[in-house]
Amino acid sequence: MIRTAGATIVAAAGDLDLAVTDDLEALLDRELRRRPPALVVDTAAVTFCAARVLTILVDATADAVLRGVPFALAGRNRVLLRPIELLGLGRVLPIHRDTGEALSWLAAVPLLTDR
Repeated sequence: MIRTAGATIVAAAGDLDLAVTDDLEALLDRELRRRPPALVVDTAAVTFCAARVLTILVDATADAVLRGVPFALAGRNRVLLRPIELLGLGRVLPIHRDTGEALSWLAAVPLLTDR
């Protein structure tokens, strides 16, 4: 995990299976309670994604909105893109190419919503 003045980046790697879902859920909840300026979950190094992880990410997105924390996913890889596309979750869980793109998008969100 990387914390900067502008965002917290949580990097996930390897298999996101049922053995790690409770830890992932607790970590994201803890970070959202801290109310960082923005939260990015980097999934570029994920090799497997259990369906439960999608639920955790959808819930984290909703919690981020409630807490006023800009939230984004980074790391467009097939492991996450395929189930998101199949389940029609692309509008709820947009995934940016990398953390740089996600951070740029998050920086632009206030400009888009202030209009």
